[in-house]
Amino acid sequence: MGVSRGISLWTVIIHQQNATSNTTVLTMGENTRVEDITVLGTSSIHVDLTGIAFPGTTSQTSRLRTAVITVDNSTASTSGTSNVYGIHSFGTGIPDESISTVRATTITAKSAGLGNKRAILVNTNSHNFHCRDVNLTTTSSGRAGSYNGAEVNRIGAQLSLRLASVQGTTVDISQSAGTLILSSANPINSNANNLGFSTVLQPTTIIWAGTSGLPTGGTRFYRPGTAAVSNKEVFIRLSQKSVVKSLSVRARVGPGGTNTDTWTIRKNGVDTPLAVSLTGAQTSNITNNISTTFQAGDSISLKITVSTLSTIADTVIQVDIF
Repeated sequence: MGVSRGISLWTVIIHQQNATSNTTVLTMGENTRVEDITVLGTSSIHVDLTGIAFPGTTSQTSRLRTAVITVDNSTASTSGTSNVYGIHSFGTGIPDESISTVRATTITAKSAGLGNKRAILVNTNSHNFHCRDVNLTTTSSGRAGSYNGAEVNRIGAQLSLRLASVQGTTVDISQSAGTLILSSANPINSNANNLGFSTVLQPTTIIWAGTSGLPTGGTRFYRPGTAAVSNKEVFIRLSQKSVVKSLSVRARVGPGGTNTDTWTIRKNGVDTPLAVSLTGAQTSNITNNISTTFQAGDSISLKITVSTLSTIADTVIQVDIF
């Protein structure tokens, strides 16, 4: 196993300065360990920059420990395009969850203009990439590119972040394809790109319930607890910034026939994309691939649209708050 260990983060620096072509500063080899170093890639123009690449099975066989990774072309023009990644994992390794490929590391991607900017990107092949005790930041100095803190974007791929702080100018996290797992992680802006994600710990929940049947042929609003639904909207105030996700519904009796009833989470009196429906004899359903961001002080409410001939009865609706 190859080991590269620096004297300290600030003494040993692997630096590709003022790159004029697409550059990867460090590519991990199989069965290697890199520790106590700083990796720095910079450019003043739009070239693709990657701090550390993880190809092959390196997500399983190699380790990165106690490092600072910075990639920076933030002084490039705001009209150009470049892809800037702190860590890019695109291999085929399948480590189990006990193996943290990256640990005790700060990763920063700074850029300008268009293109994809990521502190961590996991894509290309189906594989697992596990991180623990990491700080991930992606910042923009101008123009509307895609600036995500962490993203998984491949069906069958998995990115897990434990004890992590993640922030991006566009979104903090994005489960574009594959699986993103958070455990004791903090998306600073509570922005998950309106997509779902998984958590290891049971999140906070809000539960609404309706006893017996519901008034048919119209729109109603649930009250907290088990009180009867209302034709006036009833709000719950959220005291801190949150990601609201995973809306589920269960009923003792479904809508019946060809009837469809739909529950929708609302933010400050406006529908969000987070909705779930029951049709016919169906008595349970869940939407767990959509999320929405609530700021501190925003109000959440639950709307039900009931079909005219619905037989829906005894409903329980739950939403997760992260």
